[in-house]
Amino acid sequence: MIDPPSAPSSTTTVARSSARRARSTHSSNSTQPEPRSLALRTSLKNYKDIATILVGPSHTQFLLHKDLLTSVSPFFSACFSGSFSESTSQTVTLPEEPLPSFEYFAQWLYTRTLEHDMTNNKGMPTYFVILELYALADRLHIEALRNDCCDRMAELAEATNSVPTPSDTWILHERIRDGAPMRKLVGDLFAFKRTDNLLATHDDEWHPRFLRALVVQLKRPAPVAVSRHLWTPWKGGRGEGAAACDVCKAVCKAPPSSATSTAQPSSFKCTDCERVLCAPCLGRGVGGCGWDWPKDGACKPWIRDMCQYHEHGVTEQCREPVTRPGEGIVARVS
Repeated sequence: MIDPPSAPSSTTTVARSSARRARSTHSSNSTQPEPRSLALRTSLKNYKDIATILVGPSHTQFLLHKDLLTSVSPFFSACFSGSFSESTSQTVTLPEEPLPSFEYFAQWLYTRTLEHDMTNNKGMPTYFVILELYALADRLHIEALRNDCCDRMAELAEATNSVPTPSDTWILHERIRDGAPMRKLVGDLFAFKRTDNLLATHDDEWHPRFLRALVVQLKRPAPVAVSRHLWTPWKGGRGEGAAACDVCKAVCKAPPSSATSTAQPSSFKCTDCERVLCAPCLGRGVGGCGWDWPKDGACKPWIRDMCQYHEHGVTEQCREPVTRPGEGIVARVS
């Protein structure tokens, strides 16, 4: 039987934002950070009633605060309300849910953090743990936990310069719903990171739908390739400071002096990685998709904007909507 934690003497507030773990400070060679001690986020004195959750085929018993469960999960809210038998017995049975995933959920429920250790004995991330937890959060309709799983996945991938294994892709496509943001995140991790070593050292099979989705993404790179950058108009000219468009290799010219205020600049430059595109290439959405992607550093999509992998039906929006400069230009601007 697993009882709820005792109330702390003071409440520690865990700041929640997509930038809270400072991903920009990680380099591709950074080591896995030490797991932080868990601190209770919620003042338990506000919750009185205890619910019993029986998990797995052995019906392992969890005693958790009912109001806390119903505050994060519409599934539990429905179970404990109305004329359902669970509302009378205050007991919910989840025989098919994996026990380890529910244990992680119970910890998250009281701490709202996933910063405990999720690595194996070699210090490499156990991505399958995050994926199974995401799948559980989906079944229990817990949006905030799904968002936190995406954040944790991106953090570990960046800190250890790694990506999920072939066997992880089976969880991704067999246990996680179509259209889930986690699928988009894992696809981007594979598209933007060098995976030569992974392909050479893992003999297990990839999920065929994952391979299909990845091929489609790599064959249609334009929107992702350009939208991850922070584009600003650039006046390079043919003289000092001139640069070629990274796609067509034509020298980017400064806008003509006779251009009107409504005319588009002739070239754009990313303020972070300094990639240059001419206006026609940027307007068509072309941007390249190859092994040069990892060198862009801060322009990896999960570092630039984690909110694109979040859902905000009931949780607070992490950022303002992205604005785009000018008609036909697919870009992000400051």
